[in-house]
Amino acid sequence: MAMDTDHDELTPLGDGPVTRMLAGVHRPTGESYALKVYPGRVDRHTKTELNRELSALASLRGHDTVLLPLEYTELGDGRFAMRRELCAQSLPGLVGSAGPLSIAGALALGDVLASTLVAAHRAGIVHGGVTPGNVLFRRSGAPALSDFGLVLRQTFLRAPEHGVAFLPPETVRDGTTSERADLYGLGAVLYYALSGRSPHQGRTGEQPGELTLRVLSSKAPPLDRLDLPRGLGHLVSSLLENNPDARPLDAAAVAARLGALRGPGASGPVRQDSRTPLFPANLGDPIAYYGPKTKPRSRTKTGLLIGAAGGLVVLVLVAVLLLRNQPAELPGSSSPAQPGAPASSTRPVPTTAPDKVGRLDLDDPVDHGDYVALSWHSPVPSLYYVLFVFPEGKEDQSISVQQNTTYEVQVAPAPARYCFQIKGTNGADLYRSLSKPLRGATCP
Repeated sequence: MAMDTDHDELTPLGDGPVTRMLAGVHRPTGESYALKVYPGRVDRHTKTELNRELSALASLRGHDTVLLPLEYTELGDGRFAMRRELCAQSLPGLVGSAGPLSIAGALALGDVLASTLVAAHRAGIVHGGVTPGNVLFRRSGAPALSDFGLVLRQTFLRAPEHGVAFLPPETVRDGTTSERADLYGLGAVLYYALSGRSPHQGRTGEQPGELTLRVLSSKAPPLDRLDLPRGLGHLVSSLLENNPDARPLDAAAVAARLGALRGPGASGPVRQDSRTPLFPANLGDPIAYYGPKTKPRSRTKTGLLIGAAGGLVVLVLVAVLLLRNQPAELPGSSSPAQPGAPASSTRPVPTTAPDKVGRLDLDDPVDHGDYVALSWHSPVPSLYYVLFVFPEGKEDQSISVQQNTTYEVQVAPAPARYCFQIKGTNGADLYRSLSKPLRGATCP
């Protein structure tokens, strides 16, 4: 596979931890598109699996709330890429600019997403990454769910801590994807849409590993919004249960509850109403809309391109948020308030802590010059561990080591000093060790 020559110059939209998003125009049709570029090649086996997955996804092409790939291709340098429709807005962009959705808007969006998952699950398809960054709005303002498929997610893995605040505990722990994991993702999207925050709020100065342990060991705090219907708050909390078996039975049950909350006559397709708009409408062509203000909107090549020739115009921040699947970097992921949100509609969200904190035994570090061998022991089996490294005079770091009880850490040679600590959780309780020094370091 190779890119054909019927495409204009590609415009960068933003870089994620794994992929790069670009925008372009297909010359024969004049249609703009998004190109998601992966960091490497895919082998023959992966292509076979991807073709099998695409055959399954074809059953969803009749659903206008599903945003499917237009094609998979390879760039000239061999990198793999996926081309799809270029939308005009994303849920993070909308919430970041206008604040949390109204109750009616959140219910309508939830109804769309739940109904989309019903269709996918009935076809035997698991999304595998339902996050706010994958909820997009077409130029008409109609919402759609993008990035279906597991093959490329499993081929190009992201860092374990990335996006953890929106992921179900079982996915964080061992990469599990399932229909119940998709329901957790739906709950996380509703939580974000209603509050402008992730279910597990990042804390100032907190390392990614600390957040990971909180996601695994603590329940998401309940939404605390003054106009929140009791039934909606309970539904979101049930979707965000740590135990997959405690979540609603299936997406159909969620769609039914959302339909009941919307009331008689409100269920079914979401319709725009100029008097009570739920979502942005008539956003126009995305490249022209987010391009330089001095150029007229046009469907010609010169009008749509934002090329390097004559000086590259940097796309506005909303355009970057539009297409990046970056749950960890969404607006509101670290701050409780959002622009445009009514001051009286939300209150600070309480946090929930593990039931207790137990003790782990970290052995003395073994210094090998350029690396340190660490080992530890637990009073309970099958904990998920995060290793914390504290270099003197440098930035601390955390490393997810899964269920391993040994690990080798690269370090600078002496006289550089370090402290180490291990923490773990079984999903209910938190365990931690005392800090252990290396080369005479003073540990907290």
